[in-house]
Amino acid sequence: MIIVHAVQKLLNISRLKPALFISDPSHGQQLHAWYIKLVPTGFAGKLLVMYVHQPLLLVVLTRGKTVTRTIPAFCNRLEALLKRNNFKADFIEREMQLVKEGYVISKTNSKSMLASMNVLTFNIEASCYDFESYEAIDISRIEDYYLDWLTQDKSKPGGYRFTRDYWKDIGAIKQ
Repeated sequence: MIIVHAVQKLLNISRLKPALFISDPSHGQQLHAWYIKLVPTGFAGKLLVMYVHQPLLLVVLTRGKTVTRTIPAFCNRLEALLKRNNFKADFIEREMQLVKEGYVISKTNSKSMLASMNVLTFNIEASCYDFESYEAIDISRIEDYYLDWLTQDKSKPGGYRFTRDYWKDIGAIKQ
């Protein structure tokens, strides 16, 4: 099971009421908490829903405007992202089984995640202008780009690391 922390605007558009109580991750689950937000694309009426893993800023994008309509696409896109980027098969299988168990919708509860998502939103929207139409937006390319995004990690010397490096350190990506 995953927790989907949605910004208030997305909750309103999706006509959802957030859960008051949320669960702990299953034992050993890495992909438990996701924050989601709408991302403008520069094309009238066309939006993306951005799913961002907490705390590692793994980005998954789906076409659409509501939570419930994009969750199935999120599951498919997450699995494809992991496979494209050489994550280990047993890691993908275990995590996807837990993801597909279901989800709970909650409100956003981290100002630092919201700040990170605002930066990502700005950059993703800007990259959408490179495409001639909404349909031509290569969301896989954008997702892969953010796997090599520099993130804050106070446990590392210098206080930063690349998202991909975290997954290598825990043994989820093939070396």
